[in-house]
Amino acid sequence: LAVLNAERIKASTTRSPLWSAAAVAVLSLGLAAVQASTAYGPGTVPPEKAAMGVAVFGVPVLMILSALTVTNEYRSGMIRTTFMAVPNRTLVLTAKAVVAAAFSASYAAVMVMASIVVAHSDPRNWRLVGAIAVYAALAAVLGVGVGALVRASAGAVALLLLWPLVAEPLLGNMPNISTAIGPYLPFANAFTFLDVQWLYPSYAMPWGPLGSILYFAGVAAVLFVAAVVTVNRRDA
Repeated sequence: LAVLNAERIKASTTRSPLWSAAAVAVLSLGLAAVQASTAYGPGTVPPEKAAMGVAVFGVPVLMILSALTVTNEYRSGMIRTTFMAVPNRTLVLTAKAVVAAAFSASYAAVMVMASIVVAHSDPRNWRLVGAIAVYAALAAVLGVGVGALVRASAGAVALLLLWPLVAEPLLGNMPNISTAIGPYLPFANAFTFLDVQWLYPSYAMPWGPLGSILYFAGVAAVLFVAAVVTVNRRDA
């Protein structure tokens, strides 16, 4: 609990969470407002479309924030003090992941509800709110893992932006290989679970929506475990 509280204090006394939260709000609510203003016909904007800004752009920003909780300490040298105070490095990394996941999940849920309100969509879609909160929490764990493995803020930011927004959509739409590798792309599985349309075509998934989020969770877990092993083996 003391380590968790220390990580909470670190996160709440830096500017990164504030700027990241503002960026997520602008991207999420801005896209929802645009969709509401351009909608036509008697029906309202579907909740899955209203929440697209949170799922597509908001969660990657929160994922980057999670990585920065690690990389910023390496950049400033604070990580040495952290490991001196808490020699159990696995505990430190786990505490960072828990704090990042809790913040990302709760803030993503709030942004989904706000986006639904802004887009004048159906406010009773609690399944979507919960699904994006779970996705945000797992993405935060993945972000902490990537941050611990890369250690450099620029590299972590580039990787966490290019992976879901560029690399996977490109691979998933290549005509010769998309049907073969598409079902195994981690973020494509996450969007299958969310039922939010993005730049991925429909794949013949070998598992259902629940299997898709478990697959994404498995990828996040593998990266996090790899980060724990690496952090315990190398110098601070």
